[in-house]
Amino acid sequence: MVHYITKYYVSGHTADGYVNFLSTNLIGINRIIVLQHPSSRVKAKILEKLTAPFEEKEQIEIIESTRSGEYIEGIVMRKSSVAVLAEQVVQDKIADAEYINLEDYLLSNIDKKVIEKIDRKISDLCQVAYSHFKKGLSIHDDLEKIYIDEMDFSKADHVAEEFMSMLFKDVEKKEKQPVIYERLFGTNTADGVVNVVEHIIEPIQNRIFIKGRAGTGKSVFMRKVLDACKEHGLDVELYRCSFDPNSIDMLIIRDLDYCLFDSTDPHEFFPSRKEDKIIDLYEEAVTPGTDEKYAFEIKRLTNLYKKEMQSGVKKLKEIKPIDLERETYFELPKNEELESVLQKITTKQ
Repeated sequence: MVHYITKYYVSGHTADGYVNFLSTNLIGINRIIVLQHPSSRVKAKILEKLTAPFEEKEQIEIIESTRSGEYIEGIVMRKSSVAVLAEQVVQDKIADAEYINLEDYLLSNIDKKVIEKIDRKISDLCQVAYSHFKKGLSIHDDLEKIYIDEMDFSKADHVAEEFMSMLFKDVEKKEKQPVIYERLFGTNTADGVVNVVEHIIEPIQNRIFIKGRAGTGKSVFMRKVLDACKEHGLDVELYRCSFDPNSIDMLIIRDLDYCLFDSTDPHEFFPSRKEDKIIDLYEEAVTPGTDEKYAFEIKRLTNLYKKEMQSGVKKLKEIKPIDLERETYFELPKNEELESVLQKITTKQ
């Protein structure tokens, strides 16, 4: 039996710079292994090899890479309580984690100064991208203000309260501390803007597509639902916005088989099943005719903020050829080298 594989990001390139939410996803994991090696490709190869023996036994979570869709940065097996991570996704030293230096197992003769020079070039491009994203967010705030000034917040609150009354109607409160797993369902990468929304929502029965405009309360709506989940002791997978990580883009409540997500550009999706529902906060709580009344200004600000976002993504795309060059300095492990590493990881300590 092959179990379902969940894919998500724990880090991203945002208007707040590089963000990392790894720590919440390791809650309850007893054995954490960190793979150390300068090559993303080498670590990804080992991580991919590890998925096969586990996916026959349990559900696997795959941590996607912000560098490239060709890599992964970690795998988490909650039933076995094991996580194996590539070192680049680990920002702070993890107490009691096993650090495995792959260079002890793999033949290598790398000029580390060359790699450090390439890494500085990549870091500089990221910083330029972040400055564009930050400027884009500032422009987006002006766009939000147009709609905020036309919002009837009492109507938005009523929509949220009505939804929560339905959602928690027969749900008993659990006497436990809920776990909130913070993640991203996509981000800006060297491959462009990517997301795994369709993959994440596929197995969920009840899917709420939240529509609206900038500033119409989509994130606030989800924050209210999140707070109610905490009060009921329900674990939640919280997906933050890859543009503004202070904002919420999705909630997955597996105990209730529900997901709510911001289904607007640049991750706009539409219902495809009869159980799917739309909540449109523009229709519910914004003064009718707002789009038309401020059409010129909305278009102007939208174009300006998208231009900054595109400039930022363009800088990240410049990383791709540099990263490919970087990886040419490393050879993939030979079968016998690979087996020795896999044996160390899979052997209980």
